[in-house]
Amino acid sequence: MYKVLFFLLLYSIVYSNDLQILNKDKKELREVEKRIIQEQYKSSNNSWIGGVDLSSSLNRSHSFSTESDKFTKSVSIGFSQSLYESGGIEFSIKNAKDTLNEQLIAWENENLVILKTIYETLLSIKKLKLQIEQNEFTYKNKEIELALKKIQYEAGDVDITELNDAIMAKNTQFKNNIALKNSLKDALYELSKYTDLKYEEIEILDFKPINKEDFINNSIDLKYENAKINTLDSSYKELKSSYGLQVNFSSSLSYSESDELNEDTNSRNKSGSLGLNFSLPLFDATKKYELEKSRLEILKQKVNLSDIKKELLNEYDQILTQIDTYEKYFITINENLELYEDLILINSVSNSAGMSSDYDLEILKNTKKINEYDLEINDIDMQLQYSKLYFMTKVDS
Repeated sequence: MYKVLFFLLLYSIVYSNDLQILNKDKKELREVEKRIIQEQYKSSNNSWIGGVDLSSSLNRSHSFSTESDKFTKSVSIGFSQSLYESGGIEFSIKNAKDTLNEQLIAWENENLVILKTIYETLLSIKKLKLQIEQNEFTYKNKEIELALKKIQYEAGDVDITELNDAIMAKNTQFKNNIALKNSLKDALYELSKYTDLKYEEIEILDFKPINKEDFINNSIDLKYENAKINTLDSSYKELKSSYGLQVNFSSSLSYSESDELNEDTNSRNKSGSLGLNFSLPLFDATKKYELEKSRLEILKQKVNLSDIKKELLNEYDQILTQIDTYEKYFITINENLELYEDLILINSVSNSAGMSSDYDLEILKNTKKINEYDLEINDIDMQLQYSKLYFMTKVDS
């Protein structure tokens, strides 16, 4: 049924390069959003590293009872570093990487949505241009049909109702042509919102089929949902480790100098310290519930992944069913073209012999041309379906 499914979808472009077709502002926005994700990762990845604190103070104090007047200057520097968190440091680093992966996949998915809109708009523009050209031939046939009805009406062969129907059919076709041209303007405007390039300057991709297995394996949605599971899992393990043994190292150096202004005396003090701090939470009323909630979030995400996979498989089948319909249209249209070629040949002979009118031959030629446009439009409809699969997947490089 789906004879084309033996081929794989081969990506002809790299997504980051695809963004080159965007206008300057949209392209810069996408790159800035990516840099934000990367900077956030750097911050999260190094969150376990201790900090160095520097503090200083100036203080003047006066005692009314002893008439003491003292001026004190002090400076201190301290460093604190977590050495062991029951695996929490490792899970913190892993969670930062998992979060980065999840956010980058989401960023790529947003790119695909933008590109899908652009290329579907390009295909729609191409289709509308063909439909406008096609309708010129349809309109010509309506004019011929109206002319024939006038002749028949004047000869008394048809009543006014049939003549009126022919007039209305011509007017309707004229309105359709205007509607198509307006739709083309709308599509061109939609394209201009994303790129400064003209329609003719962008090459439309040749979308290819993809089989079901590759579609599922490369689904951008499933990659994202799997990444969320990994992030939730490492977050759960990091939370769990926070209820275990914690070992922290600290050190400090300080210097202070005091001047007794009334007695003209001075004192200085230097000190330093090193320490290891151990802590083990013995009771936390919320611990059990926080851990259970975190564990259930993972379970929920796994169920959600399974549900989304089923939806994607159904959507894939629906798209392939529609493609199969267009393939059947292709066969039917080709059969029609062969039939009209035979009719035109026969009518050309009878027309030369004066046995048929020029109107008959012109209608046949116009109708054949209409079917030729149907063939091209049908191909675009198939490409639109393939583009859905294309922009729902991403092959890892």
